[in-house]
Amino acid sequence: MAPKPTDLLLTVHNCPEAACSGHHPACWRALLGGLLCLLAGAALAAEPELVELPEELELETVKVKAQADKPVAAPPGTQSTIDDKTMEQRMVRNIKDLIRYEPGVNVGNDPQRFGASGFTIRGLGGNRVLMQIDGVRLPEAFRIGSFASANRNAVDMDALKAVEIVRGSGSAYYGGDAMGGTVNFVTKDPRDYLNVFGKDYYTGLKLNYNTTDNGFVQTGTVAGALDGWEAMALFTHNQSNETDNKGTADFADGRRTTPSPQENGSYNLLAKLLYRFNDDNVLRLTGEWLDSRSDIDALYLRGADISLRNVNSMLTTDTQSRWRLTLDHTLKHLDTPLFDDVLWKFYTQKSATGQITRQDRTANVDGNTLTERIFDFANDDFGGELKLGKNFVVGETAHALQYGGQISKNAITQQRDGSYTCVSGSVNPRTGRPNNICPKGRISKSVTPDEFPVRDFPLSTVTKAGAYLEDHIGLFDKRIELIPGGRWEYFRLLPKPDYLFDKASAAAVAEGADPVIPMIIDANALLPRFGALLHLNEIFTVHGQYAHGFRGPNFSESNLGFTNITGGYTNLPNYNIQPETSVGAEVGLRGQGAAGQFDVTLFRNDYQQFIYNAVICNPAGAACPPLGFTTYQNVNSADPIRIQGIEMKSRFYLDWLLPSLSGASLLFSGSFTEGLNLKSQRSDDDALRQISPMKAVVGLRYDQSGGDWGTELNLTLVGAKQANTAPTDALFLPSGYGVVDFNAYYNANKHLSFNVGVFNLLDKKYIDWEDINTRAGDPHTTLGNFADARYWADRYSRPGRNLGVTVKLAF
Repeated sequence: MAPKPTDLLLTVHNCPEAACSGHHPACWRALLGGLLCLLAGAALAAEPELVELPEELELETVKVKAQADKPVAAPPGTQSTIDDKTMEQRMVRNIKDLIRYEPGVNVGNDPQRFGASGFTIRGLGGNRVLMQIDGVRLPEAFRIGSFASANRNAVDMDALKAVEIVRGSGSAYYGGDAMGGTVNFVTKDPRDYLNVFGKDYYTGLKLNYNTTDNGFVQTGTVAGALDGWEAMALFTHNQSNETDNKGTADFADGRRTTPSPQENGSYNLLAKLLYRFNDDNVLRLTGEWLDSRSDIDALYLRGADISLRNVNSMLTTDTQSRWRLTLDHTLKHLDTPLFDDVLWKFYTQKSATGQITRQDRTANVDGNTLTERIFDFANDDFGGELKLGKNFVVGETAHALQYGGQISKNAITQQRDGSYTCVSGSVNPRTGRPNNICPKGRISKSVTPDEFPVRDFPLSTVTKAGAYLEDHIGLFDKRIELIPGGRWEYFRLLPKPDYLFDKASAAAVAEGADPVIPMIIDANALLPRFGALLHLNEIFTVHGQYAHGFRGPNFSESNLGFTNITGGYTNLPNYNIQPETSVGAEVGLRGQGAAGQFDVTLFRNDYQQFIYNAVICNPAGAACPPLGFTTYQNVNSADPIRIQGIEMKSRFYLDWLLPSLSGASLLFSGSFTEGLNLKSQRSDDDALRQISPMKAVVGLRYDQSGGDWGTELNLTLVGAKQANTAPTDALFLPSGYGVVDFNAYYNANKHLSFNVGVFNLLDKKYIDWEDINTRAGDPHTTLGNFADARYWADRYSRPGRNLGVTVKLAF
């Protein structure tokens, strides 16, 4: 006989306990132990009661003929899929909002100018995380100095039907350079709209407003079908101001902590045209265009700068654009000897980042001047993919074979330009008469330390290619599933110096440095992978995987070189830099039963030849020839790096305890990551700076049975950044915090729906480490009169209590 609910509660009560106020691992063990006991109770509760039957019972003979394939199990490792419904309910407007409740995944945000920088997964971020949209790679990020940063935040959330986040290396399908993980954005198709009402047309309008930046988003959608043709167009316009924070110092200089005035605007167009020969044969053409602009009056940079000039104003204009064309063809159930399913794809994608900085300055030496700096960064990418699948049976084993390959070729250009204009003209301080230091009206291309225009790395072409093979083998009626596979990865960096880069090399030689000779990198690797699933019963599954990774140095990591005479620092290219490699393993337990579901995973990744930007010579203790400057260089770490941790995600259905609570559920997720150098045993190395503090999310959710309305209350808990895990240049370590968010939805009918959210409900002041860490790429952050953290830390604080509202109308 099945146990009573009170028996199960007693079982849970007797599960292991540990005080969470003590050591972190003890807390995690307690939480895991309690959850496993709870779901074990669910398994017992699911057992049917035994009914005594007569010894002889004659039944009618029934013949049944059917194919009874088991559902495909989730692959090994930790993966998350955030669908469009969830994004709407939580009012996701950018990638920082997207991962708000995803422990182990973070997004750094620079509130001063450049915004969201990209994803960090399991302590690795930047270009070590593969970002794709519909399987097409997004351009890599690049940053130099204080006035130039090309990020990867060029995706419109309203155009997405799902976001897939893979932690760690994932399957052999993904590139070996996805060392931290993969974020795959999947855009909507016409049928996603046509299926809403079951008609051959759809029109919709969505409006969203948020008080944190006065953001107003308008999205219009049309879709239609005729014969075998399907088409759609989605257009989004977004306008906003500066993002609010909890700063209170309203000065117009480096002491300012309140946001500087800002105006933002963006446009996005997604269009698709499909021809559906049948459901197994679909040809699709996708076009995507995004354009954004941000204008800022940087009040926090007024006052004396490091050149001892007084900055009267600094105005910035940043633009970002990306367009893509993709043609793909999906064929299923072909039943040929070599493959059943085929996907082929060709694409072209272009992106551009432009940033203009105008400084109005005054000095006794040269009077009133106008300095303009222009940064341009562009990617021209094209490529293709072939993916094939074959299902077959050998003896008692079922096989799902996947194989194929991808190739891409990306031309990358970067240039900095600018001018120095003498507005008032310089005068002799003793006589008051004009002199020739900066005569009125003179325009110069010489802006210390540069003679514009310049390239910081040569024109570069990056070719990436890969071929993979992976077999999903089911044994013993799929009680055991083995996933052996491998990938061959190829990387080629071909620099092409032009007169601008040669000019920079000649200038370095004139100053006594060595000539800058760009490096060609040609590398490949064979990357084995293996995964396994062991289904203990219908509820519990043990999963694990082992994988190798490989990432070649990108265009800037090997060939970046520049000198700042005023700042007294230089960055040297590295002609001996080697590709990064990794070996990772993870093991976990997941369960799904009447009481809910959970997944807990332990992971460990070791990295060899890890690339990071290091100070290779400090003039405080060495000569630093030839110029005696602080010298930076991208180097391979001689000390292998290990990053390890635990991740957990669960949902408990409360109606399992009390039927009257149908639709209510308790959510819990958490992550803890730590890193160290294997030789020195240090945990504060600069290469480990992207590891974020421990994070947990506890939520209470209710969805009305008819789907008419629902609500969610989430508590996000983040630990403090510990000093023994922070690099030596970290001037501020955020404290731990807890933030409460509330959201609700109401579907008035099939045509009209509403969403409302109150974020940071208790108006908490808090700062994320990943936001502070965006300062790491700016060498000027430690210079000037207001470099101390007490002047700028609150500038990075997150918004206080803010309200979001969405109205959606569809026919």
